[in-house]
Amino acid sequence: MALRQSAPGPLPGPGVPRPAPPSAAGRLGRLATTSAVRSQRRVWSRRVDSWDHHTPSGLEKVTAAVLAHATAGPGDQVVDLGCGTGQLSLPLAERGARVLAVDVSPAMVARLEEKARERSLLGLEGLAAPIESLSLPAGSVDLVVSSYALHHLRDADKERLVATAYHWLRPGGTLLIADMMFGRGGTRQDRVIIKSKVKALASKGIGGWWRIAKNAYRYLVRVQERPVSITAWTSMLGQAGFTSITASSIVAEAGLVCGRRPA
Repeated sequence: MALRQSAPGPLPGPGVPRPAPPSAAGRLGRLATTSAVRSQRRVWSRRVDSWDHHTPSGLEKVTAAVLAHATAGPGDQVVDLGCGTGQLSLPLAERGARVLAVDVSPAMVARLEEKARERSLLGLEGLAAPIESLSLPAGSVDLVVSSYALHHLRDADKERLVATAYHWLRPGGTLLIADMMFGRGGTRQDRVIIKSKVKALASKGIGGWWRIAKNAYRYLVRVQERPVSITAWTSMLGQAGFTSITASSIVAEAGLVCGRRPA
């Protein structure tokens, strides 16, 4: 493939050409991040065997919405952030795009590459790496896509990733994000989404109530799942310099945000 990623490192912040010497707090932060990455890899690698057969309800509609908005064609360079086993990467590679599929789980990437070989897709490359530390050449990508992955990032990492994706893209390139998009209950839309999720889980009986308790804990302390509102996503894209920004709901809590780097 034409695209080659450089060694993973911290995402560059605006106006910071080189990192400052690491402090003791910085070293502790990196250790915590490394521990979190190991935990993520364990969690997602355990799910690889069942992922294709027991994906979350409604995810098929989310995938279809992303693919409908993704305009990548033959020869275009695409990066799929949080690729899983290839729900987006494989169809985009079948269109002739050259796809770099990135996921924190080596097991997920290995399964994706196995599928690519079965379909004789030569333009797909897998990379097992945390997406928040991915480093790519500036102006090397036509399309960056992500589906139901970025809500796992801390809010500051979301902002840095959006800003960095802007620099990865060639002029006229597109960033396309689909994810659970709701905030902390401060708006009517947030409350409608939260109420519908609780109602759907409660209908499943004891198991559903257990998931309500587990998800409520994650939501309140911002562990593992850290969704933000669709308005927050559009604001991040605007601050990064994207234009022609569009936002829409897909199904339940799922939203789709799209922005373009000016040509």
